[in-house]
Amino acid sequence: MPRTSSQSDSKTYWTPERQKKFLGGRQLILTPWQGERLLRTLGLTNKDGSLSADSSRKFIQINHMLQLILGEVKKLADQIPALHVVDAGCGNAYLSFLVYWYLHEIKKVPTSILGVDFEAERLARAQQRSEELGYASQLRFAQADLRSFEWQKTYTETFGPAATAPRPHLFLALHACDTATDYALAEAIRCKSDVIAVAPCCQAELAHAWKSLSSYDSLGLKPVLQNAHFRREVGADMTDMLRVLLLRSRGYEVTATEFVPSEHTPKNRLLLAVRRGSYLLAAQQEYEALKASLGGVAITLEQLLPPLRPSESNA
Repeated sequence: MPRTSSQSDSKTYWTPERQKKFLGGRQLILTPWQGERLLRTLGLTNKDGSLSADSSRKFIQINHMLQLILGEVKKLADQIPALHVVDAGCGNAYLSFLVYWYLHEIKKVPTSILGVDFEAERLARAQQRSEELGYASQLRFAQADLRSFEWQKTYTETFGPAATAPRPHLFLALHACDTATDYALAEAIRCKSDVIAVAPCCQAELAHAWKSLSSYDSLGLKPVLQNAHFRREVGADMTDMLRVLLLRSRGYEVTATEFVPSEHTPKNRLLLAVRRGSYLLAAQQEYEALKASLGGVAITLEQLLPPLRPSESNA
């Protein structure tokens, strides 16, 4: 296919010197000069192929997240003939496109991706971009509220009545605000997703619950909870810790990683969960103990999950 003028401009712009300066010693899965058509369609590159400071920051963040996630996805790709991915709360869908690009273009693995979000305008723009790139048969978008989102139902409605809806091998939910992360996690666990990756933000539930307690006297965290700033900060950390324990109790091995340096954004925690079994009673007991020490307040994820029955545990 003949090269377009914008492709030519990109090749001209990204000299070896500029490539070296941009990489800064980093190893990137996708580079601006390698995925120029994709990045131009997503609006991340300028006409000459360069990136603005803001686009560069977004691009590096997405690359870093891909590197954290795709280690496990590569293992799935070696074992499963076709991969199914859901991007819950996909927003501008940059990650949806880059995951599809990597699996389809680089790994050559048959892949379907369902991106869901509540904002119709964003979804229409993402769908148009998917069509422009020739991805629309396997990269599609649907409007859904994460509080009522059901993977199988939405997948079938989006890909057609003849489409089967196997469990999602990779379930993404990045910056789903506050309890929206819990709804995403609950659906991912219900579907027995092989890999779950969430980047929580605005975890306000515990802080609100603590504020409404009549007394902190029985809690060891009393000095912390009496200070609004620390109540919010500790509440966010403890919310994610409780989520980790609930994930572990349902058979997932979980790691927490900083995927963006804190000087760029405070919303930089990635919880990566890999399904290893069905239940782990010890993790549920740790959850109950931690919850009790925090005032006995249950987070939304606990309320969305069915009770863990000891007879079914693999502890």
